Amino acid sequence: MKQLVLRLANRLGYHIIPHWRADRASAQWRLQAIFSTLQIDQVIDAGANEGQFYRFLRKEVGFTGRIVSFEPVPELAARLQAESAADPLWTVHACALGSAAGELTMNVAKASVFSSFLQPLADDPSEGGNVVVRTQRVPVRTIDEVFPDPTALRHTYLKLDTQGFDLEVAKGGQLALRTIPALQTEVSFRPVYDGMPNYKTSVETFELLGFRVADFFLVSTDSIGIAYEFDCILIRPADAPQR
Repeated sequence: MKQLVLRLANRLGYHIIPHWRADRASAQWRLQAIFSTLQIDQVIDAGANEGQFYRFLRKEVGFTGRIVSFEPVPELAARLQAESAADPLWTVHACALGSAAGELTMNVAKASVFSSFLQPLADDPSEGGNVVVRTQRVPVRTIDEVFPDPTALRHTYLKLDTQGFDLEVAKGGQLALRTIPALQTEVSFRPVYDGMPNYKTSVETFELLGFRVADFFLVSTDSIGIAYEFDCILIRPADAPQR
């Protein structure tokens, strides 16, 4: 019966979306269109956490190309590496990306998704999830080190979700970002970490690198609905100058 209803809805030009997927449907359709237009065949997943973006790409966007994930929290990286054994087109690196290779101290949060190199502020949309439970030194690499041939990134999508550290990751990918045609970054309208850039700085930084804003998708709000953060999708126009 379920398949019959779905087929009938499709014939009539409607999409039936489960409640648990409704808030991601717009992002799913937008990425499908961007990936198709730009012929995206590889995704760099910086800040993989528990693999949420990987599963979103595979199960909802329907992306079948290569995914290269980076996760610095050791226990999370180990879990993802074990999971990736079942997918030959998924590589997981147990490290962070940043502006320079080396080591940095990670603030591992009670809710792992809030772990960051930056210190959390009291203004907190996570209801206590950003409380630091331990600190740990973790390895850091740069995009340009891991992907030394920028010409191989002409059909690559860069996803940044590093809890206030996205612009540092961009600094370590200056060669790659001359070639990568599209990316997404988390932009903050209200800071949740000490020293993180605001949305204007984030957008202006990527615009200086030749990208233009394509879309925004809400990530988090406070209890009355005022926004904290958005995922911002940016695309490089074909005639964008090289910097």
